[in-house]
Amino acid sequence: MNEEYRPTRRRVVALWVLVALAGVAGLVGLGEALRHDHPAAGAQTPELAEEIDPLREDVPCELPAGREGAERPVVVAAPELPQLVTSNELYDCPSTWDGRRVRYVGEVVGAVLERRDGAWVQLNDDVYADGVGPLPTHRDFRGGNAGVGVRLTRDQAARIDNVGGATQRGDLLEVVAEFRRVDPETAEVAILHVETMRILRRGEPFEIPEAPGRAAVAMVAAAGALAIVVIERRRRER
Repeated sequence: MNEEYRPTRRRVVALWVLVALAGVAGLVGLGEALRHDHPAAGAQTPELAEEIDPLREDVPCELPAGREGAERPVVVAAPELPQLVTSNELYDCPSTWDGRRVRYVGEVVGAVLERRDGAWVQLNDDVYADGVGPLPTHRDFRGGNAGVGVRLTRDQAARIDNVGGATQRGDLLEVVAEFRRVDPETAEVAILHVETMRILRRGEPFEIPEAPGRAAVAMVAAAGALAIVVIERRRRER
């Protein structure tokens, strides 16, 4: 004989809904608690001087873009006065800067790729390179990364001690270089062919503080898991 079906009481359903909501809230709180805070006991990163697009700035070009294949006027900077530029300016106005000597400042990131005739590095000049600092040390998202590929001599590359990554900040370099929209030697696009290099700041390992209350959170999570096991066993014994 089949047992009489008894619908679950509304109070029980409501109780389990509350338990589920509490579990979701606990998971959200757990994820937030395990994230790293700002370094230096919660020191905030500096505010930007002006409001800009969260991802990038629009850069006005000196020269019109022109049609592909058309002749473009050539602007040559004075050899003794290379102009300081950003990666946004180089990418937005490649015709303006093509063949010109420029000055560029950026952090070495990724890796130093040595070749027989030189070496390649990526120099990032975004706000994380020498501004608010890399994201592993804070939660202040200020947009994406930006930088330029740079071709060095092997002797110049040998002077680099620190390459930026997930665990350390890279050396900050200032280079005087010729910008090439298309490099005739390597066929690479939008690169800097370095003449001189100066190290402005040496890189160093990040000081990432331990997440506060991590041990307490782990104990609470373990106690919750144990409670679920006990409740489930008792339910099956009935």
